[in-house]
Amino acid sequence: MPLPPRPILALDTGVGASACLCFEDGRAYSATMQTPRAHSRELLPMLQGLLQAHDITWQDIQGFAVSAGPGSFTGLRVACAIIAGINASLKKPVFSLSSLAITALQADTSKPIWAIEDARSNLVYVAQYEQGQCITEPQCLAWQDFLTFEPSSFISLSDVPVTLQGWEALPIQCSREQALIQAVLAIPETAGYALWVEPLYLQKSQAEKNLT
Repeated sequence: MPLPPRPILALDTGVGASACLCFEDGRAYSATMQTPRAHSRELLPMLQGLLQAHDITWQDIQGFAVSAGPGSFTGLRVACAIIAGINASLKKPVFSLSSLAITALQADTSKPIWAIEDARSNLVYVAQYEQGQCITEPQCLAWQDFLTFEPSSFISLSDVPVTLQGWEALPIQCSREQALIQAVLAIPETAGYALWVEPLYLQKSQAEKNLT
């Protein structure tokens, strides 16, 4: 099956901040933001540096991918806005990636696995995957509701604040950048795309919660 147009530049801020540049011939390069919580200051220079390191201009990019969430409100909002801003004049396809799908790829397993991330306020982001395919869509649940699920394998990049009796925690087998590259290379030709991507929050912001 033909692949989406390359090169594709991808950005993930679901956990920290990483980027990758994937070419038609299979070459892939990545970069990671060095300063925690410096998205607004360092994301664009990181992307520009990745392109310059491999003699690529913005006009050479044939498509973008962005991890739309769920995850940090600030990180997701800034990432989606940066890609939308860059693409405002280029008008290339923008593919939406799930941050939980990228997390699942870090486990490097062929069996079904839950990707879970603590969403704070007694909430958890969850989704289930098998060999890169989503079998339970991302959702935000109360921890007590997630605990009613049948125990299975899971991976989490955040501390789990509850006891998951009977669950099997799988170790991280590859870096976030490597998993991001896998996710980009797995984008099918039939994948939907737009000129920009909206963040997938799944819950209200703290400011919205304070108003209720």
